[in-house]
Amino acid sequence: MGKMTYIFGAGMRAREIKRLLRIDGKETCAFIVDEAYKTADEFDGTPIMTTEQFLSEVKPEEAEVYVGVGMPRMNRIREGLFDKFHSYGFRFETYISARSNVFAERIGEGCTIFPGVNIGFGTTIGDGVHFEMGVTVSHDCRIEEYCFFAPGCTLCGDITVERGCFIGANSTVRNSVKVSKYTLVGAGAYVSVSTSPFDVILPGRSKPHPTYTSEYYMNKK
Repeated sequence: MGKMTYIFGAGMRAREIKRLLRIDGKETCAFIVDEAYKTADEFDGTPIMTTEQFLSEVKPEEAEVYVGVGMPRMNRIREGLFDKFHSYGFRFETYISARSNVFAERIGEGCTIFPGVNIGFGTTIGDGVHFEMGVTVSHDCRIEEYCFFAPGCTLCGDITVERGCFIGANSTVRNSVKVSKYTLVGAGAYVSVSTSPFDVILPGRSKPHPTYTSEYYMNKK
């Protein structure tokens, strides 16, 4: 008998992973949440177990567990989750969509790589990293543990992203820079220089051009 499939989390990201796993022929046995977050007995038609119940009733050799939580508290929830489950002998599965293009040199434990993700040659990825749809990571990047990449963001090559960073939707990181630990890059931002730990990088506010209308640019010779 094969292992039963579980997902830690009971929100939209966990539901996405459940549906992606179903495409691969895996049905989710239960979602897992901490007691404080259990507000119902099921989610999306699947039972919910508490963490305590799961750890006391399920043996590591009987289960494969996927991470279905995002970046609350700047990814620290996932950090604590790994420590706790490891202490009980569990390891997290890495999910890589068949609809992604992944040429990474190394991918750690408990990563999730959604459809439409492109990861180039020479890239290394630490544990617990999540890639949403449409992310592009070019060649020779080093991504440390527990980072989160939102939809459509781009890393342009030879970049280091340290532990616990959040890279926002449709943002771009210039080649050969370092994004230091726990940096938050806002949606649409452009990171052109290396950051310091805990930096927040936000794009400039979009404002109407003070002189020209769209007609000027459409008709410009």
